[in-house]
Amino acid sequence: MMKPSTPPPPSLEDEALIRDYLLHHFIQSVLERDIQILKTLKLKMGELYILNLQLIKKGYSDHAWFLRQQMRRRGIRIHSQSGTAEEGLRVQYLCRGYDGCLLCEWHSFKEEIKDRLVSYLGTDLAAY
Repeated sequence: MMKPSTPPPPSLEDEALIRDYLLHHFIQSVLERDIQILKTLKLKMGELYILNLQLIKKGYSDHAWFLRQQMRRRGIRIHSQSGTAEEGLRVQYLCRGYDGCLLCEWHSFKEEIKDRLVSYLGTDLAAY
């Protein structure tokens, strides 16, 4: 008779996937906020800037869909998110029946968002 197998506990790859998903969520928020601000400004090239940000947002939407599919396949569900200025972003999640908690420090989280946006724009900040 076979023993019932238990699912493996959350791995580092699972937590990386959760972090990646959170980064994409925040990037989407930042892009949407910036698009709304640009719409209120009277810039000569405003439409061009808005279209560029919308293109980036579309690319991130497609990737976020892929991430959600990966999370579903791995049995990962995010329960709650909370953030404080001192601590950072705390995420409670369920992964294959195991409860988990992930803490992302604001400083490193913001730097990662900036790095991803810079790479998506194809900009080299070292040149400036």
